[in-house]
Amino acid sequence: MDDQLIVKPKPIKGFFHKRVIYIPCDTPSRIIQKKLNANASKEKNLAFATLYSLRNSTVLYNVIGAPAAVAALEYLIASGAEEIILLGFCGALGPLGNIAEATSITLAYSEEGTSKHYFPRKKLFRPSSTLKNALESVLVDQKLNFHEGVIVSTDAPFRETQSWLSEKRKKQIDFVDMETSAVFALAEFYKINAAALMIISDKLESKSWTTGFRKLLFSKQIHRYFFPFIT
Repeated sequence: MDDQLIVKPKPIKGFFHKRVIYIPCDTPSRIIQKKLNANASKEKNLAFATLYSLRNSTVLYNVIGAPAAVAALEYLIASGAEEIILLGFCGALGPLGNIAEATSITLAYSEEGTSKHYFPRKKLFRPSSTLKNALESVLVDQKLNFHEGVIVSTDAPFRETQSWLSEKRKKQIDFVDMETSAVFALAEFYKINAAALMIISDKLESKSWTTGFRKLLFSKQIHRYFFPFIT
């Protein structure tokens, strides 16, 4: 199939790690970026992303949404990436999880428009069990509690209507974000590993929306759950 491609991603010089840590966004205070600036040996600003080089991984930082995420990850896969750890934020759709709690994703439903270009007739994508277990082992070693949950990825966060929420709850979907299903699809397509760890940033009820991005506990949880992967 590759020989039919007209446009192919080229390796990014100096970023040849096997592991990619993908972080779609940051807090308003940019605590993740500050940590990366302190720890990275190299930084590269691209038109669509910022890359940081750590000792054993490349961090893909501040790339929101499935199309941009997959486009950037294509370049890193061409550069030798063999596994992707997504450290992101998600909204809770039901009773599982409160703001600032963490969840390891077990299954991702695609409502974004990117994954269909890799699997036209597929809507459900799973993480690599090997990488998921390795990710969770880090949390266990740090004595950090976490949930396991199902997520749906959407391109339209402002189209989360009451009927949409009701449908997702009936399907026992716990969380929502904008990238996970596409990242899992991309990894499956290239036969590499991917897993996702989420911190709950907001909670969607039938008639209300609560956000926690500016809460002190939220920032503390980023330190606890994300920083072990980017030090």
